[in-house]
Amino acid sequence: MRLRTGSVFAVAAGVALCVFVGAGANAMWSTGASTSVPPMQVGRVQFSAQSDDDARSFSTGGEAIDLRIPGKVIGRVLDQVGRDPEPVIWRFSVAGAALGITGLDYDVHATAQIARNGDRTALADGTATGGTLLANSTMTIYPASVNGDCSSVPDVPADQDGRNVRIVGGDGATLQEPDANPSGATVTTEWCSAITWNRSPDGRYVNQVSAFGTGDNGEERSALDVWSAAVAFPPSLDPLGAYRNSAEAEAVGEDGSPSRDDDTWAARVFPDPSKEPDLELELDPTVTNVNPSVPTGDHADVGDAH
Repeated sequence: MRLRTGSVFAVAAGVALCVFVGAGANAMWSTGASTSVPPMQVGRVQFSAQSDDDARSFSTGGEAIDLRIPGKVIGRVLDQVGRDPEPVIWRFSVAGAALGITGLDYDVHATAQIARNGDRTALADGTATGGTLLANSTMTIYPASVNGDCSSVPDVPADQDGRNVRIVGGDGATLQEPDANPSGATVTTEWCSAITWNRSPDGRYVNQVSAFGTGDNGEERSALDVWSAAVAFPPSLDPLGAYRNSAEAEAVGEDGSPSRDDDTWAARVFPDPSKEPDLELELDPTVTNVNPSVPTGDHADVGDAH
């Protein structure tokens, strides 16, 4: 039976959690600096995450780490044209290791939209702010398949319908089982984010033509045909309004006769999609343990872990 454990974290510059056993057991995140310890080492933990377009983020004291899906990536939904276009894919990876009797679980949450000026809008219920491209899209975050394949976007449970951001398998994801990594090799899990535009139903352009004719013998014939074409609406933010223009011109000809003309035209104005907010993801690690007497928690006392 696998149980989860707690640990005592002290913030430092490194990324490793060392668990040593003596009369009792204690744990700390450290840089690997030398210290006087009992001779038997039973655990060390590290946790980090990295996206394709971002530097790696490390948990230095057991705290959650953040990644951002850039607004410019979400903005690629505006390029989704044609019938059943492919989703916009963004990837990130979670990496870590746990030596000895320890293991690693973690949670993945979408926490906020962050505007260019730094303003944050909470995303606790998974619903994006109106007026953004994400609000008119569906984002599904899920573990990649074998070899990092993101092509199979999973179906989302019915109780998550209506949300813009949906996370599959993000609660209590296991990076490494306890007591399963004696060499301390880094374990990596790939994740995918698939973004699709919520397409409006296609419009229909209906055409009808009729023809009548009279033959040389005076016989009359007629025919009627009807056809239609689907009109797809390209992705866009809701327009801000119409920009109307008008112009008038007056002139006098060489013969002295006056001339006048006027014209009007209009254009629809749309918001700038390049200002799409980033989406912040939070990854929160938890140390697990094979010892049934050790409780779950990343800031609790380890207790007797031997």
